[in-house]
Amino acid sequence: MSVKLWLTILIASLDNGALAAGRLILPLVALGVGASGALVGVMSGLFTAVPMLFSVRFGRWVDRAGTLVPMLFASSLIAASCLFFVLVPNRFVLVPIAGLLGAGAVFAHVATARAVTGQSEPFERARNLGFLVTSYSLFQFLCPMIASLAFDHYGSATALVTISGLGVLTVAAVAGLPIHNYRNESNRRQADVSSGGGLELFRIPKLRRWILVSSVFSASQTIFPLIVSLHAVEIGLSASRAGLVLGAFALGTVVSRLSVGLVGRTVRAPVALTFALFAGATIYAAFPMAHGLPALLPLAALLGLPLGIGVPISLNLIYDAAPQHRLNEAVGLCMSVTNFFQMMVPLSLGFVASGFGVAAMTWLIALMLLAPISLTVTALVRGPTA
Repeated sequence: MSVKLWLTILIASLDNGALAAGRLILPLVALGVGASGALVGVMSGLFTAVPMLFSVRFGRWVDRAGTLVPMLFASSLIAASCLFFVLVPNRFVLVPIAGLLGAGAVFAHVATARAVTGQSEPFERARNLGFLVTSYSLFQFLCPMIASLAFDHYGSATALVTISGLGVLTVAAVAGLPIHNYRNESNRRQADVSSGGGLELFRIPKLRRWILVSSVFSASQTIFPLIVSLHAVEIGLSASRAGLVLGAFALGTVVSRLSVGLVGRTVRAPVALTFALFAGATIYAAFPMAHGLPALLPLAALLGLPLGIGVPISLNLIYDAAPQHRLNEAVGLCMSVTNFFQMMVPLSLGFVASGFGVAAMTWLIALMLLAPISLTVTALVRGPTA
């Protein structure tokens, strides 16, 4: 790969790592200042509420204007987000912080999905997306580890400033470095971008199927830091050790995503996705029964294997199913549906955790992973044209 593509992936990974760190640290900060499980659920839902509402529009903006200005905007949201807690150290300010942090990371992903695929051939597109999500996994290990160490040794404010600092780095890199794939394409003809609504895309059967499957994979993966945070508090695990659990999960996703090319050449995509959904549900269900690092670390790593491979495979199927002139809008629609899941799942399960504990919350996520198996089996039976 070219240096420009590597730098593009690195910049996006910093934004994605900021979200991963925020998903771990914000619940710990909230619980540390007396927030209830219900408030933590509301806060975790806000990670996805703003991008859920605006991802499709953001995707259209990227289709129309290119990736440079949208990426600067997305990274600026991350840079500004966590600084609000320094100004107002109150548990309620964590709610809008979660919204800004989630919006910045999701918008950055929409812009980067275009930047790394560009004019690529289909086989290059799958490879580049695989490299992108693999890099995400590495930074989903590094950034929570750095933020959790800052939390343990220097307190909540320092940990949150560290997260905002990742956004500052990406703004500086996008604005100051010429060697990346984020470009201004404002002269693109408006006619190239459809004015149709997102529901029009959602009516395409193949596209709808893979958007739903991708959304379940993404939601179950991005809610895992919340599960780790709540489980860590329940069993008395420190923030840095909780970060190690997330690191093991990230390692599992790295291993699986590096094997995307091999899996794609040897196994049909619906078969791989069916197996990944079933395996992910099984391992998720076992997670609450682990109460120490010797059990949590291997379980987290094993969980990362099926969940990690599901995202790039389903995303590539979305690119295949979407109209070529509306690819970024389709990605934005996928992120909107994904964010709906990511908002409603922690919001509802936060109340479940308050009443029934983390175990019940985790088992419901396992059931959520089993639900779309009917979609992947249908695709397998009907064949690739269905």
